[in-house]
Amino acid sequence: MGEILLSGQPGSGKTLLLLKIIKTSEFKNVVWVTTTRSARALRKILKRDDIWIVDTHTWAPVKGHQRDVVIGNPLNLNEVNLGISKLLDILGKDILVIFDSLTGLLLYHDLQKLVYFLRGLLVKMEERKASSVFTFVKGAHSTEVEFSLYTLFPNVVELLNTENDRKKIIRVVKATEWVDPNSGVAEIVKDDIIIPENIMDFMLKVLKE
Repeated sequence: MGEILLSGQPGSGKTLLLLKIIKTSEFKNVVWVTTTRSARALRKILKRDDIWIVDTHTWAPVKGHQRDVVIGNPLNLNEVNLGISKLLDILGKDILVIFDSLTGLLLYHDLQKLVYFLRGLLVKMEERKASSVFTFVKGAHSTEVEFSLYTLFPNVVELLNTENDRKKIIRVVKATEWVDPNSGVAEIVKDDIIIPENIMDFMLKVLKE
């Protein structure tokens, strides 16, 4: 198992990269925690019924997909943690957790509370041998918040916009192993993002270790 923080500017292709990771890594169980859109809206993007969704956006329980877990009070981080933990216990092994995004939680919680929550969640996922990708909107918060989150994760990948809407810069800014080259150009095409092979291989290796 391994953890990656995927930091990116708005419109840089984070969601497309997450979808690519899910498809390419082929984990048996995928849990997508959403903080910025409802489970119903997310399923229209995913176009898949086999993914579990933990919805911390909708606020109130609603009748939805059988694999939707709606957190009644996302302002209570213990409740969010409990909802995710219960699902990990049920699924058992070969789990990939997508947490999209930490920025959504920072709308309601200060950095100290979020760090405490993350430490507990990361320990839980380590115990369950679950791999994870957390996302963060680069530029949406102070340098202090960004630096603090970067220190929590052993691997950090950034997606940055360029003047060309289709071309993005991708770079590995923190890693558990040497990545050479550690940056390159990603290109957004229809319903996909093309990532430099060595960086994509590095991310998949981290998640599958």
